[in-house]
Amino acid sequence: MWAPALGVEEDAATGSACSALVGAMASKPDFAGTDYRLSIQQGVSMGRRSQIEAEARKSGNVVTSVSVGGATADIASGEIEVPPSALVSQTSKGGPQCV
Repeated sequence: MWAPALGVEEDAATGSACSALVGAMASKPDFAGTDYRLSIQQGVSMGRRSQIEAEARKSGNVVTSVSVGGATADIASGEIEVPPSALVSQTSKGGPQCV
């Protein structure tokens, strides 16, 4: 989460932002290729460096696909207990049904 007003100056990794960036760069008129790749480092100043690989593919002047990937590291784990009364599923007729 990036929240400068709360003292969080940097996010450790933001795949959604990286996918938007590589798509925008590939769609620029001065890029005439079909594959545009970026290697992005993030989280450096907060001591949680991440390496994100992003790629956009083009057909003509249209970006047809964007992919983002990288390695992850567990930094926290947890469990949540949901009471059975809070679980809702759909009936065969489409209405909610408590299970």
